[in-house]
Amino acid sequence: MEKKIDKDHLINQLYDYLINEVNCLKIEKDKISTKLNFYKDDKNKKLNVVKDGNKIYRIRKIFSPLDFNQEDENQNNFIDTSEIDHSIRLEEKNLQEINNKINILSEYLQGLEENYFVADSDYTADEDEKVPFIPAFDRLVKHVKMIHPEIRINNSLTGNTSEILMNFSFLKGFQVLIDYLIFETGVYVINIEKYIDKYKILIKFNIKPKLPKDIAVFKNSKRILEEKLSKEYSVIRWKSNSIIIQALMES
Repeated sequence: MEKKIDKDHLINQLYDYLINEVNCLKIEKDKISTKLNFYKDDKNKKLNVVKDGNKIYRIRKIFSPLDFNQEDENQNNFIDTSEIDHSIRLEEKNLQEINNKINILSEYLQGLEENYFVADSDYTADEDEKVPFIPAFDRLVKHVKMIHPEIRINNSLTGNTSEILMNFSFLKGFQVLIDYLIFETGVYVINIEKYIDKYKILIKFNIKPKLPKDIAVFKNSKRILEEKLSKEYSVIRWKSNSIIIQALMES
């Protein structure tokens, strides 16, 4: 048993470390993106100055009675952007490296979630190893909030107790739901309500989706999600401004 506790502690430390690294990389990515946009804007401004100057010169040349032959010789249509171009290429390279690191660490995190946190929660062999649904569900939501800080997830902790146990079917459905909402539908806010008694737990997900680009695709995505979800889940409402999904756990 002591070895099991040590393993859990090390895995959790590794998970927290990876989360922190990903968040630090995202901060660095934002800084690089800001610098890259600055260089691109600076280049465009300089090019536009030359473009506008040439436009004014052509107008003057057409309508002015003055001799522009000498000015033609001195007219310079070229601006040197080599230094800015070098800075842009450098920041684009840095941005690509940051994205590669984020992708690699995110794959490690996903591996831990799928192969440790999910698999390790499906206990059936021994009574001592069974995992109560509460607070296991709250810990699961906490992990999701850490991985996706850009999504506002509101989940009130509760002191209520229940005999309902966490199971693999619910966990797989939860993973499908979260991945689909974030990566396919797009969401701003997920509010979670829990109704708990001794032999039954109802989880209600109130979701504020992002405005769909194609309403027909959005409507069809409801059917796709329903086919992927496990039996505990049901879609109650599917509107462009509000989505409600419930999960029922019974003993």
